[in-house]
Amino acid sequence: MASMRLSAPVRGVTYQLSRLSIRQDAVSARCNKCLSPPSARSVTTSSSSQASITPITTSAFDATSVTPFEEQTVLATIHRFPSLEPLRFETYPANHLYLPTRKDILHRAVVYEGDNTRLGTAHTKTRHEVRGSARKIRPQKGSGRARLGDKKSPMLRGGGVAFGPRYRDFGTELPKKVYDLAWRTALSYRYRKGELIIVDNAMEIESPSARLLKDIFKYHEKLRGRGRSLLVTLEERPLLEEALYQMDRAEQTLTWEEVDVKDLLGLSRVIIERSALRKILLTHQEDLSYPTLEAEAVNNLRYPTELESIIGWSEFRDLALKPESERDAARPSLYESVAIKRHEYASTLPESHPRRMDETISAFMLLTSARELQFAQHTGLSWDAYTLLIKDEGFDTVAERFPRIQELEYQRSTKDAQIGDLSEVAGQEKETATLQSEIDALDLQKLKLVKHAALLAAQVHEHHAEAHRMASTDELADEQMGLASMEREALDAFEYQILELKLQHAQQRVEDLERAGKSGEKLEKARKKVEGLDRRLEAMREKEVEEVDGDELVEEVVNVETPVKEEVRRVEEKR
Repeated sequence: MASMRLSAPVRGVTYQLSRLSIRQDAVSARCNKCLSPPSARSVTTSSSSQASITPITTSAFDATSVTPFEEQTVLATIHRFPSLEPLRFETYPANHLYLPTRKDILHRAVVYEGDNTRLGTAHTKTRHEVRGSARKIRPQKGSGRARLGDKKSPMLRGGGVAFGPRYRDFGTELPKKVYDLAWRTALSYRYRKGELIIVDNAMEIESPSARLLKDIFKYHEKLRGRGRSLLVTLEERPLLEEALYQMDRAEQTLTWEEVDVKDLLGLSRVIIERSALRKILLTHQEDLSYPTLEAEAVNNLRYPTELESIIGWSEFRDLALKPESERDAARPSLYESVAIKRHEYASTLPESHPRRMDETISAFMLLTSARELQFAQHTGLSWDAYTLLIKDEGFDTVAERFPRIQELEYQRSTKDAQIGDLSEVAGQEKETATLQSEIDALDLQKLKLVKHAALLAAQVHEHHAEAHRMASTDELADEQMGLASMEREALDAFEYQILELKLQHAQQRVEDLERAGKSGEKLEKARKKVEGLDRRLEAMREKEVEEVDGDELVEEVVNVETPVKEEVRRVEEKR
């Protein structure tokens, strides 16, 4: 039994060792030696002639040197705004943009910023600060009710507040070196995730247009994925800020002095100007024993060169920098001056130049916008509201709804009422005549206002028509010209009414002078004015008659030419 127990393990060990290319005899000898009883070992030793000695050799190799982390650098791609086109690579120290993410450091910085942002203005008055009498409300005993002191007690309405909030400072402290480390950790976190986009130029747009900025953001989402971007600039970019304000997203742009660690971690990505990034890194490196980033002359990029070439950009930027109360008044004249500059520039370009048509269309559209703003300032009614009203009603009816016209009508009705009151009192002929002259002046002012509004409306349609004709949309151009002709007809009618009213005033002036017995230069001057106005009215009547005759002649020519053309067509068909 003992031999059976031992033979199986030996055979198994022998088989396993044979697979390792060990000699069978050596295995059996070792196994027998292990199974034999222990014997005394000889003191003398001799080296076996068959023993193979494996030489131990060491190969010498050069040890790789490890660069300290403080001396390592990383590459960052520099882009161009707004296309985000990559321009070049730039090296930054690894301890600025490649730090490991430390959530504890970031948490401490965010809490520190939040604590110092809290105002702590909640404050209530205690019973000692509330104004009121110190008389005891009721006796201490005998009323059957709870004891109560004066009316400043916290238990009464209007009394003090017990344990209410008081003015306090929620600000906490954080070591400057820890805060600097948090700044660079936040930037490193964005850099590692590919969400830190460094641009070489100033992040300013061509004009404060919300539509333009929306298209830019849509393009960024196609390149970088969905989500909003934080725009960090070196200084204020007024056109960009104005466009974001129109989009209700004014918090998306901050200068490098306004941004915080929390802002860097908030949105989906950070687009930062290279100069602003360098300012931030230079400001937050006090925790480094050997700062590797050296200060250099930072290019402020106040006026981007790629935008300076756009005619009118500097004017638009100056307009955006003006106070909000002055912008609306300055906008129409600025649009008109820029439109004239662009039209003059387009006229200098050859006809085959691709920018000639774009600049011309832009000039006409700017002129259109200028006339629309002038129309709103002159009448008090916006152009959009006017276009909605004019579709269903005539110009005379719409003109009565102008806020400026309504103001004049109110003044006129007030003076009419005063004349009615004076007519009941004897001896007030002089005051009545004065009020009547003021009413006539208001009527003339109203006609002039409506005439100027018709002129502005006609110019808006004409500029629109020119822009459509340049863009080869002739149908829209013809439609706008038809609207312009209607406005011109109303303009001529109001001009005729103004001349008639002026003639009446001049004739009344002559009669007054003759009645007063005046003679000489003053009377002669008044008569010449009447003659001049009469000639102008006669010229306008003749012009109207000529236009009517011309229209009839055109109709006759068309009626005559039509059968002639039909006869020619019949002859050609026979041939």
